[in-house]
Amino acid sequence: MLIAPKSGVELREDLTDFAKENLNREKLDSLVDEARQRVEPVVHSVRDRVQPVVDQARESVSSAVDSVKTHASRMNGSFLDVINDWAYDRLIAIDGIGPVLATKIIQGRPYTSEEQLVEAKTLPPSAIESLRKAA
Repeated sequence: MLIAPKSGVELREDLTDFAKENLNREKLDSLVDEARQRVEPVVHSVRDRVQPVVDQARESVSSAVDSVKTHASRMNGSFLDVINDWAYDRLIAIDGIGPVLATKIIQGRPYTSEEQLVEAKTLPPSAIESLRKAA
């Protein structure tokens, strides 16, 4: 069996008195103010050093997002994007477009409208339909 030097009630009273004496509101406020005065310059210094890096990262991410959006719109763009922008290798990967038709498409660039491609009769209707599906 353990023997306590004081009863629970006495111990709680002693702790309460100690807290009242040593942790009064004014003393606590002054400790907080002192800590704030010591920490604020460090926070400002770190912020001043980090902010240019954050700004540069935002700029880089924004530029990358714009680039991805542009590339994505070209990849999954309109019919004119396919016939005017896609590379030879990408064109011949389309079912129904072989090396000869891809070369004809590239030689006739730029096309201003789908009708221009149809009227030129450079490609058979099946190839034009394959290009439409690819867009």
